[in-house]
Amino acid sequence: MFLKLVYDHRFFSFLTQIEGITNSQRRLFGFISGFLKLKIFVFPLIIIERLLAVFLTLPVPIYSNLIYVFIKSFNGFLGYYIRALYYSIKARRWKGNIIIDEDVVFENIDKYEFDEFVMIDKKVIIGADRMKIGRGCHIAMGTIISKGGEFLMEDFAAISYGCILIAASDSPAGGYRTSGPMIPNVQRNVTRGKILLKKDSWVTSNVVLLPNTIVGEGAIVPPNSVISKNVKDWKIRLIDIRKDYVDREKIKFSEPRYD
Repeated sequence: MFLKLVYDHRFFSFLTQIEGITNSQRRLFGFISGFLKLKIFVFPLIIIERLLAVFLTLPVPIYSNLIYVFIKSFNGFLGYYIRALYYSIKARRWKGNIIIDEDVVFENIDKYEFDEFVMIDKKVIIGADRMKIGRGCHIAMGTIISKGGEFLMEDFAAISYGCILIAASDSPAGGYRTSGPMIPNVQRNVTRGKILLKKDSWVTSNVVLLPNTIVGEGAIVPPNSVISKNVKDWKIRLIDIRKDYVDREKIKFSEPRYD
């Protein structure tokens, strides 16, 4: 069970480092960070948050449906906060300091695991059977992770706008139909696999990843490409037919500590 603040002092300390905020916002975030370091206040706040989270996730017919519609579409920081409370109960594992934007759909949230400092943008749809997202990851707006299969995302990996990740797909092999869910299961041959994005990898915009592919550590997948085989560590996959890869410089920074 998650027994921490959904956003602790490290989250607000991190916000003070973001470019584009005003000085007054920076002072406010710094004040909140300092306040949340005081343990005498943290424990009562945790109790209040857990009670609110339980209230939001009560399995009451109609009420639970209305709450879900409200939570999914509420905007601004209050929306982030309410969704964090809600999913901290619903998810299989939730480590906190996570931003879930508006209209994100999780089809199997009870089988999904989230490390800390994750951000998922608006209108992302995730239908994988199982999912695990590492620390410091980002999934950009409009990404679709299709139904079925397993999706794993290691620390500091990123997915840009409009990508489609297909971990499970109908196969025509053996004379099966491929028209989808509105035919009998005996006429379908669904291949379920796994997609793995290793640490510091980057899937750029409008990429399609097919089942059983691995994007290696530090690897970059170029825009508008279809990936059906593994991408090597610290390589940039090219579309140019004259050359498959160029090297990527390794990360020169140590891992963020989020202190």
